[in-house]
Amino acid sequence: MQLRRVFLLAASATALLTTTTMIAAPAFADTAGATSAATAAAGVTLTVGASGAEYTTVQAAVNAVPDDSSTAYTIEIDKGTYNEMVTVPATKLHLSMIGATGNPKDVVITSATYAGESTGSGTATYGTEGSATVHVKASNFTAKYLTFSNTFDKLNYPSVTATQAVAIAMEGDHQVYEDDVFYGHQDTLLSWDSTASAQLRQYVYDSTIEGDVDFIFGDGDLVVDRSNIVTLNDGIYSKAYLTAPATYSADTYGILLTGDTVTSTLASNTVYLGRAWEPFSGTAPQLVVRDTNLPAQVNATNPYLGISSATWTAGRYYEYDNTGYGADPTESTRPQLTAAEAANYTAYTYLAGSDGWDPVVTGAATATAASLAEQADAGIGDTRDIQQPATPGTCQTVTSGLANPASREFTDTQEVAAPDTARIQAALTACAGTGEAVVLAPSSDGTSETAFLSAPLTIGAFEYLVLDPNVVLYASRQASDYGASCGTIASSSSGCAPFIAVSGNESGIESIRARGRDQFGNPEQGVIDGRGDLPILGTTTSWWDNAVTAKAEGLKQVNPRLIQATSSDDFTVYNLTLRNSAKENLYYKTGGGLLVQGLVIETPDTALNTDGVDFDSSSYATIRDSSIMDGDDCVAMQTNNATDAHVTIEDNRCLGTHGISIGSETTYGLEEILADRNLIEGKDTFGNESSIAAGIRIKSYAGVGGLVQDVEYRDTVMNDLQYPIDLDPFYSSPTGTSIPDFTGVTIDGAIATGSIQGAEEIVEGHDANDPTTLTLRNVFLDARATVSQYAAITEQNTDLSFSGLGVTLTTRR
Repeated sequence: MQLRRVFLLAASATALLTTTTMIAAPAFADTAGATSAATAAAGVTLTVGASGAEYTTVQAAVNAVPDDSSTAYTIEIDKGTYNEMVTVPATKLHLSMIGATGNPKDVVITSATYAGESTGSGTATYGTEGSATVHVKASNFTAKYLTFSNTFDKLNYPSVTATQAVAIAMEGDHQVYEDDVFYGHQDTLLSWDSTASAQLRQYVYDSTIEGDVDFIFGDGDLVVDRSNIVTLNDGIYSKAYLTAPATYSADTYGILLTGDTVTSTLASNTVYLGRAWEPFSGTAPQLVVRDTNLPAQVNATNPYLGISSATWTAGRYYEYDNTGYGADPTESTRPQLTAAEAANYTAYTYLAGSDGWDPVVTGAATATAASLAEQADAGIGDTRDIQQPATPGTCQTVTSGLANPASREFTDTQEVAAPDTARIQAALTACAGTGEAVVLAPSSDGTSETAFLSAPLTIGAFEYLVLDPNVVLYASRQASDYGASCGTIASSSSGCAPFIAVSGNESGIESIRARGRDQFGNPEQGVIDGRGDLPILGTTTSWWDNAVTAKAEGLKQVNPRLIQATSSDDFTVYNLTLRNSAKENLYYKTGGGLLVQGLVIETPDTALNTDGVDFDSSSYATIRDSSIMDGDDCVAMQTNNATDAHVTIEDNRCLGTHGISIGSETTYGLEEILADRNLIEGKDTFGNESSIAAGIRIKSYAGVGGLVQDVEYRDTVMNDLQYPIDLDPFYSSPTGTSIPDFTGVTIDGAIATGSIQGAEEIVEGHDANDPTTLTLRNVFLDARATVSQYAAITEQNTDLSFSGLGVTLTTRR
């Protein structure tokens, strides 16, 4: 898997310009990127702006560039929205268009033209190509820090059938688009070559492309590298089609998506990777999707379709080393490249052509091994050599004797004395030390009996519990099964044994993933159901009700965790679904070596204190490729007994949680933490907004505070949040004198959209002696209100501004 740096900008060849000032009032300048942008290209610079510039429209500046000039021209565009259609003729050579602020959201070129719209000349309409807001026919063209937008809304024109509305038409060779935004719905980004013999190569890097129907399309050689691809929902189309290649059969290459992150809020199985398009004879559509994180909404069995009579099987469609729930290399309808073949389908090979053109930003071809080696050298994250988990051999099989009840409740007799406890525990006791698995399987016919009902279980050393993908293991609702005080409300939350306790090294809980999807659109795999929403046996109160009452009374609920591993080195959770936990879902404490992969947690965010994965006083963990919905932290790291160190959290979806969190207990310190390529949504799949809708979160307070250092959040995509960034050393009232100290925190690449009303960014240090030290690079959040004090902030390419008592700001260009 290639390490993706979705938001990484190319390093400048010039030295960084650094200035440091004490901030007393907001001092972020809108022209933060102007100096580097204006000097990026030698030659002549023309300026565009509403006032104080040479031109007031972009087209006027383009027209002023001499035809066929050997001199490089840069058009620097000031902050603003430019409502115009722009054409860059083929004669405008060596031209760059640069947004002056360094933030593509600030400089928007937009129109609302659609294909069926009349041009005003007789009966002629614009057509697909002509509808483009910006039409670039010139070669050797560069665009940076710009938004290309077509806002045509099909809902306003229900009778229109020709609804294509292009944001940009790229029709020249040697075109580079870096750190741009392309927004539209149908046919957002067009790469178009009028003849099969011409070379037409375009490189899109570190950008965002949004759309719903065929929104990356055409017949040119187009590379979308380490970018964010977002599917929209316009209220008409409930499906999304990422690409529509129409490659000439004589061309080896067409469209390449490499190192990208695809995000979607559509329903399961409604996102398609491509549709074959044959608008002329002699086409053989070509598409490769590689090293890309794909969401669960990708159609599991038929991700490629055709347009009209075209069929995708007649084209050339391949995938390679993709990640996320939408990746399935075993599906026959998803052809995979071998490693040897993949070497011929890289950003460079697509763009080199006959002249060896190489605009690819350094690192695009970096392999996983090299990336991990780089991380290991830096010491950040989990530096172990993590291998793909494998299902262990079978020691014993325990078959189900219970039908799966629709109500998820069994008979009173069964509930009082869970019938499967002794059978499962006997098998686990017998298999401990074998390195093999106790498999929970359906009855012999495979369908009629698929349920297990059990009281608490214990997994020992060198053994695994493996659930068949059709099986559900239900946790007992009888409080006394977990301990005498369980199910009560008290001043302490202790007193409950977990449903599954893990007490030995080199063990795990796993399932086998099936091809289907469950009701939430997640992969079908074995389920452990904590039944936290159902009444505690003999009462009318659920475990979750217990938590609500406890909170209202300022006390603690005494509820059982679903899984707890204590002092268990090398513990694995793989392809497992956890539902409706009464308290924390997975709690790992005082261990060394945790691997969580393919975990699905399906608990609504209204269920209090149901953290997804808690990592406490331990070292070395990787939590990846998981989908976590719960009523507290998505992933939490805390130190009640020892330091947390070397943790990697990557390629996960957090839904309706409190974010990826450090704290609140940081007493013993946390270090070498890496959170990479995670998606954090403020709402769960039921539409509930999280009670604390945070994204990147570090929290603590005096009494449980300690040193948090060498923490990096990379390439984080956030939506519907109240606190995209929340660094808070005053999380609760002081209980002692150990002070929180957050230092060496880096946020490198972050986007937040759809932030809720009143959203803000919190960056605070505890006092002048313990300031928070934060570096921001390539951070663009739509919630720009900030609360800050006692913080030393270094910023490079961000739209945030910080001020306050004891705040110093260093700006790097």
